[in-house]
Amino acid sequence: MDAIPVARATRTSYENFATVCPWCRKENIFSRASDLGTFKPILGRDVSCLSPDCGKPFRIIGDVVSSAHEMLVFDCHELLDGKHYMNCILSLAQAYEVFFSLYFRVELLFRPHGRESRHRLDELNRLSRSLRKATERQGFADMRSHFLQHVVSGRTPRDLDEAATMVAELQAKRGDPSDSAISALGDVKLVPLLRSVKSTDINDVRNRIVHKQAYRPSLEEALHYLQQTRAILFPLTRVLDLRDEINRYAKHRLQEQ
Repeated sequence: MDAIPVARATRTSYENFATVCPWCRKENIFSRASDLGTFKPILGRDVSCLSPDCGKPFRIIGDVVSSAHEMLVFDCHELLDGKHYMNCILSLAQAYEVFFSLYFRVELLFRPHGRESRHRLDELNRLSRSLRKATERQGFADMRSHFLQHVVSGRTPRDLDEAATMVAELQAKRGDPSDSAISALGDVKLVPLLRSVKSTDINDVRNRIVHKQAYRPSLEEALHYLQQTRAILFPLTRVLDLRDEINRYAKHRLQEQ
């Protein structure tokens, strides 16, 4: 049997994977949720053309391997091309919130689980539910405050039991740390990034868009916040070593033993 042809991605986004059918040359836009049934990167997947006039099989490759908050930022370039500046701001603000969520999954679930000498999957799952419950109703400002306070505190849970205490603390309201407290960390890479997170007002612009004012930002505003968000979240992800892969941190445990 002859091998089926291969089609590389022409566009990828947080929601979709687009390519051109090698048989009929029509664009196919596959929904990750509905058509592909997975949110994992598509490094190789057999599909059928979505055009009813074709329907032939082929293999798709060439997905982007990035964290969710990074993909939301990448998607903004297409939004700018289409002059959807409101949606661009909404996606950028959401990228921050997704970033904060990733930080707490890594710090309060993945890393403490990786430090333990035995796997406690039931406790990990229970704590994961507690973390989701503690943060699901918190908005941008609250999540930002908890993120900044946690980084500044330097508290690192040794195991899931200590992490459970920190998860419970996320339910309380907290203000932002002072600039001097952030600067006291003394990290020349981390400090300016944290201060930029604290000072961004993208959440205020987002609120003006989604509430009664229905604010319509300009291209210049959308570009400003896109550049600002990339300059903050991308390097901060690297500095804090954040990846949505629990096995990455389990490997760290093995390397430390």
